[in-house]
Amino acid sequence: MAFSGLREAFLRSPESLPSPAPKKQIFLWKALLILSLLLFWFLALPRHEAVRPALMSEALLSVLNQDRQKNGLLPLAINPKLEKAAMAKARDILENDYFAHTSPTGVVPWDFIRQEGLAFRFAGENLARGYTSAYELEYDFLQSPAHRENLLSPLYSEIGIAVADGTIDGQPSVVTVQLFAAPLETLVFRQ
Repeated sequence: MAFSGLREAFLRSPESLPSPAPKKQIFLWKALLILSLLLFWFLALPRHEAVRPALMSEALLSVLNQDRQKNGLLPLAINPKLEKAAMAKARDILENDYFAHTSPTGVVPWDFIRQEGLAFRFAGENLARGYTSAYELEYDFLQSPAHRENLLSPLYSEIGIAVADGTIDGQPSVVTVQLFAAPLETLVFRQ
């Protein structure tokens, strides 16, 4: 009995068989599948910027010291007093709505370093605004002769870095301050 039912199914006429899906419907399913795969790929895979170091003190120091090493220089060490001075400068920039080495009231970078009680023989400052990638900031600094001189100076042994969010001229801004120094107690002459 079961065999005869199976035989009848195979012997049906083509008109009694279910019709294949229309070509338009197959195309839509394929398109939906492709779009789903593209969406998954876009959301699941990291973007190029995602594998770069974010704009943080540690990432900036790492990229900077790699460039110093490539140029035959010793790495810079983080100095907590310079970090506090750099953060004070960043806050001053944001609170007083300016972007310059000298504040509108005449305060210079060295004043922030001295306020932290750090005596130095040499000091320098790099400022940046609007960067979100340590690599991009370092690259642009190296293209500028004055910034490059600070980054690759054999006179400096220590650094303080601050990155702060705020507004300047009513626009959201990320401000980066790098303060370089050769403190008097750690001065070492290098080639």
